[in-house]
Amino acid sequence: MAEERLTFTEELHIPTPWGYLAAKVWGPENGVPVLALHGWQDNAGSFDTLAPLLPANVRLVCLDFCGHGLSSHYPPGMFLNYYDHVYHVKLAIDYFKWKKVSILAHSMGAITAIFFVSMYPELVDKLISLDAVKQLSSSAEYLPARMKSILNHFQEVCQRLEQGPLSTVTYEEARDRMVKNYGGSIDEKDADILLIRGLRKVKEDSDEYEFTRDLRSTVRPYIFNDFTTEQLKAVARGVVCPFLLIKAKNTSVFEPKELYREFYDLYRDASEDFRYVEVDGRHHVHLSHPELVAPIITNFLFPTKSKL
Repeated sequence: MAEERLTFTEELHIPTPWGYLAAKVWGPENGVPVLALHGWQDNAGSFDTLAPLLPANVRLVCLDFCGHGLSSHYPPGMFLNYYDHVYHVKLAIDYFKWKKVSILAHSMGAITAIFFVSMYPELVDKLISLDAVKQLSSSAEYLPARMKSILNHFQEVCQRLEQGPLSTVTYEEARDRMVKNYGGSIDEKDADILLIRGLRKVKEDSDEYEFTRDLRSTVRPYIFNDFTTEQLKAVARGVVCPFLLIKAKNTSVFEPKELYREFYDLYRDASEDFRYVEVDGRHHVHLSHPELVAPIITNFLFPTKSKL
């Protein structure tokens, strides 16, 4: 008999002071809670192909971060800070009244999760990072110049938003743009999945669409998320829960491998159970080839008891 798998349950809105965080929920209400966090410019649909491969006793809540997918945007003129997402995670956990939750997170979502786990270790049962080792380190000496550059870009974006509605695109244009911008990490069918929450029609009877994301999220790295390597090491030492890091073999590397190895050692020393696994695939392997990561994730969440 085939093992039961997760099925989609509902869409819901988590109330916030500025609106709501949208979430796509899979599995029974009494299932083992797992919060899924997507990457930069993605949305909760990032887990649409992986979710059906996970066990049926999981309650998988896939969150749209503020300014992404179907979640509310911040009010005009406000910074959309990369680390506001840590706050969004706390709001979601409080909403569901979870005493403990496992976090399954990709890329930017995984960086957010690492910070959250270090800050709130008592709330996290297990952490799974999909193709993210650490936040990029920043040299302290370049901080003023970087802050200036980010602020100037942010002001440009705000001025553009004040000028009125952004230009529209056809569906094909949006899909082609997404595939191109992701640099080969996704194909057209993957883009189709992300665009379900990433686009909305301007008019029902036309082929005109606009992106749902907040343009302020394109100011990368949002606003003021510069941390030195030593600061990031302090964060890494706070990841004490079981930690599974799944790394895609064919993905971009932005920092020296020696620095990554330092952080693997830090995680190994801090975590009660650190596991590092490499899989074939690119940055969005969990979306494009979920069958490669689903068994690894399942075994980490529910270890098979050895036979006596």
